Amino acid sequence: MKRLAAYLFIFAVALAGTAPAFAQDADTPYATMDAAQWKQLSQQLTLSLDSPIAQIKQETLQHVNFFAAFHSDKIDLTEAVTKLIEIYEDDAEEGFRILALTSLHALGNRSVMLYLSDVVQTEQSPRVRRLTLAALADYNARRASP
Repeated sequence: MKRLAAYLFIFAVALAGTAPAFAQDADTPYATMDAAQWKQLSQQLTLSLDSPIAQIKQETLQHVNFFAAFHSDKIDLTEAVTKLIEIYEDDAEEGFRILALTSLHALGNRSVMLYLSDVVQTEQSPRVRRLTLAALADYNARRASP
């Protein structure tokens, strides 16, 4: 288990070092999208969060994270918040819960973060609890800095 964690850490560090390159390459096709296309994309992502197919659900959560992190000025994912909270609270797969938390954190909605600060107190999963506390700490630190 420690070896797997070490490999995952190394992979995460390597990926973090290339994130700007991925973001820059991935930005090109979205530069020409108009407001209607962004709205359609948002609606499609929100609908896909309900997919019973695990791979589609996982990829949709990853896409929500990407668009919230790199295109929050163009896409409105407000409609997805309710579904993301539902996944965070109730999904049987801890990985999906963590991806939903990551999406909620990336969206940076103040009321959602206040909600998470309340529900984290009763969180049963130690891993989800720790990650939620880390997301809240990061959110608060970003709000406190000028």
